[in-house]
Amino acid sequence: MLCLIKGPYLQWPTMDSMTVMWETSQPSSSRVEVLAAERIHSGYQGNYKPPEHRVLSAFENDGDSTIHQVTVRNLEPGMIYFYKIHSENAHGSIESGPYPMKTAVRKGEPFSFTVTSETGGFSGFDTSNGQINIRIFDQMHRYRPDLALFIGDIVNDGNQYEDWETYFFGPGQPFLTSTPSYSCLGNHEDGASWYDDFFAFSPPKNYYSFDYGDVHFTCLDSTDFIPKESYPHSAGPIGPGQAQVDFLIRDLESASARWKIVYFHYPPYVSGGYQVEDLRQLCPIFEQYGVDLVFNSHTIVYERSHPLREGKVDYQEGIVYIVAGGAGAMPEWLLPKREWHTSQSVAVPHLVQVVATTDHLKINAIDAEGRLFDSMMIRKGPDDTKAFY
Repeated sequence: MLCLIKGPYLQWPTMDSMTVMWETSQPSSSRVEVLAAERIHSGYQGNYKPPEHRVLSAFENDGDSTIHQVTVRNLEPGMIYFYKIHSENAHGSIESGPYPMKTAVRKGEPFSFTVTSETGGFSGFDTSNGQINIRIFDQMHRYRPDLALFIGDIVNDGNQYEDWETYFFGPGQPFLTSTPSYSCLGNHEDGASWYDDFFAFSPPKNYYSFDYGDVHFTCLDSTDFIPKESYPHSAGPIGPGQAQVDFLIRDLESASARWKIVYFHYPPYVSGGYQVEDLRQLCPIFEQYGVDLVFNSHTIVYERSHPLREGKVDYQEGIVYIVAGGAGAMPEWLLPKREWHTSQSVAVPHLVQVVATTDHLKINAIDAEGRLFDSMMIRKGPDDTKAFY
């Protein structure tokens, strides 16, 4: 009998396309229908309802597979649509949906995204039997972001097939059906092939970049810079001539977005255990090419740095480093007192919500119960000078 195992879930949104993925129990066909979103008006209130019949277009892949990846195209920017998935073979058929999806917004249009991590990395310490993961996903869903970033360790052991459902796709299912997600490799993923199979990131998949609205996002693979054989140190100097560093320089140099955000797993700055100082070799590149915000994880705490540049606090041109070790809390991993670079730090299960406009980034840290516990804003003037609030 044919069954739906994972998803559907959304990947790689652009202004005119969206990639839909899901997994079935047996090889089967892949088909996605895009349906028009119908607006309901009642007095001054308005909302969308799932359409029953208005199929705008349908997309399908040739051949049968168990992990399905279909890109729907010819969509309009910043628009809400609904979608359905279909798979069929000689043993049966499955259908799921309709679910809402929203294409990427144009430059100049505000949007929001959420950030968390450690849905799997915290599992060995979690006494709640996975309830923290569920609460974090529920809180992210509550904020209705346009996309979500997961900063590594989304599973406990990336080589164990079951872990991908237990720690990520299972608890995240209601959220991931309508919210495109991106992630980076953490040490718990262990470079497993399932990562490449389950996500539709741009090759080589362990590092990539994309634009959304006024933000350019760059994903790096810190586990490539810091091999587990030499952790917490790099195998040698990190710099030009290495494929990933050369990619980073080309990528940031050519990026035209107003804001630049980089994310990778190991933190170069944190007042806690598992700080990986060798990754500070990347900071001069971030500074040279105007990076505004860096997200890390690995240490299972929340921490926000002062704006930093050239190893000092700089409220004119500095970069803010945020450790969003979100789906867990390990207060014993914090140092007894904060380091010089730390602005705020606390060990609670959390997510980070960011609202991006042309001239502001508003950053909110929210715990698993929905309480705001840290907030900051970065403002960028017409001449790209920054102010921090």
